[in-house]
Amino acid sequence: MQVKSLKGGLEFRHPAWPTIQFYFGMPLVATLLTYPLWRSFRADGLIAAALVAVGAMLSVLAHEFGHAAVAKRVGLKPSLIRLYALGGDVTWQAKHWTRAEEQRILWAGPLVNLLLGLICLGTYGLLLQAPALLGIADPEHGRTVFLSPPPKFDPVPLRVLHWLGWINLVLGFLNLLPAYPLDGGRLAHNWIERRYGRARALFWLGLSGTGLAILAKLAFVMSLLAGMLIWPPPDFAPNWAAFKKGRRLLAAKPQGP
Repeated sequence: MQVKSLKGGLEFRHPAWPTIQFYFGMPLVATLLTYPLWRSFRADGLIAAALVAVGAMLSVLAHEFGHAAVAKRVGLKPSLIRLYALGGDVTWQAKHWTRAEEQRILWAGPLVNLLLGLICLGTYGLLLQAPALLGIADPEHGRTVFLSPPPKFDPVPLRVLHWLGWINLVLGFLNLLPAYPLDGGRLAHNWIERRYGRARALFWLGLSGTGLAILAKLAFVMSLLAGMLIWPPPDFAPNWAAFKKGRRLLAAKPQGP
């Protein structure tokens, strides 16, 4: 494997993989995300936070590898995976691909995260039923997988599994939201465009994405008040731009008699 420095990150090259560009904004965001785990500066909390931060970054990488694997399976050539502060993306090389192939590629990433989330939470639930494996002498009565917020003083493996389970489920569901440039936005765009045309796809997805972006920023403010940093997608700018473009295209269409 070859590793070289980039402006603000590192690049990894391996003959069997797409080139991976990793930017240092991602570990910063992962560290802030895990603030509830390490804010007391207890040793076990710091260890759990470090493991969750690494696991969260690997979860984003797994999401992009899901896209890349399906792209390769349908005959495309994945060439680049980028991991940055607020997510990642994958680039593939091909002269042409069908809408059906693109749909399969888009579904792959979120499904990887949903599967990882279920595996982590399933393992967490099994360990709750066998607390002696982790040295818990007297587990809390009535504890379930869906306890929220995550318990702060569980053994490190339980905390890590609980956090990574929910992080992956949230990643999977957020990426399926009908907004640009999320996977769900592109899936919905293709569906609407096939039935009603590009102008309506841009208009309705831009409108949906703009509304979701406003809600996302409200969620960001609420997360700060709760003592942690969460910057959920989507972004406002690409969705507002798509909405305005769709509105212009619809206005330019000739009106029927």
